Amino acid sequence: MGVTSIESSTYSNPFINPSKRKTSLNQEDFLNLFITQMKFQNPLDPLDTYQMGSQIAQFSSLEALKQMSQSLQNMATYQTSMSSLQAVNLIGKKVEVAGNRLWVHQGEVSEGYYQLDRPGRVIAQIYDEQGDLIRILEEGFKDTSKQKLVWDGRDQQNRMQPDGAFTFIISAVDGNGQSIPIYPSSIGTIDGVYFENGVVYLNLGSERVTLSDIIGVIG
Repeated sequence: MGVTSIESSTYSNPFINPSKRKTSLNQEDFLNLFITQMKFQNPLDPLDTYQMGSQIAQFSSLEALKQMSQSLQNMATYQTSMSSLQAVNLIGKKVEVAGNRLWVHQGEVSEGYYQLDRPGRVIAQIYDEQGDLIRILEEGFKDTSKQKLVWDGRDQQNRMQPDGAFTFIISAVDGNGQSIPIYPSSIGTIDGVYFENGVVYLNLGSERVTLSDIIGVIG
């Protein structure tokens, strides 16, 4: 007679109020069932040691997994709370994020930066929200220190661009004409925080970023 058969007979008792029936076993329930099983086992066909050890091991494994799952859930809840608190504290702060976005707001242009993997000659291209190229900037020869992209918010015909999001593409080649890897970043002010599907997002200009996108807090 196994633990399963005792469990079935216990929980199919018609005199037990269905609303009070348990849907899972805890450690105490398991021990009570196991002791009951030992009391009513057939003396001529006792539960062998291997089967008894196997049942105990299975329950111990399930109990350990349950405790581990609860611990992970608690950690995730704590991490989400900490991330939310950190994100709220960033409202109004100027931050640097990985990426190549720029924003024009009331004639002011946000800051863009880039860094070369090795020295070379640089050209910057500015694209509007529709993906149209509006400006080409000759940056000249740059070393591997962080460089600021200087754009006045105007297109190639010197027309001031309306408020919105823009993209800058940096191209660089070394003395041998070989392309150089670029690491672009943008600086903007966090003006809001919201949550979606358990993820914390921060409003940066007309874009949204996550905490993992932030390289540093400027002030």
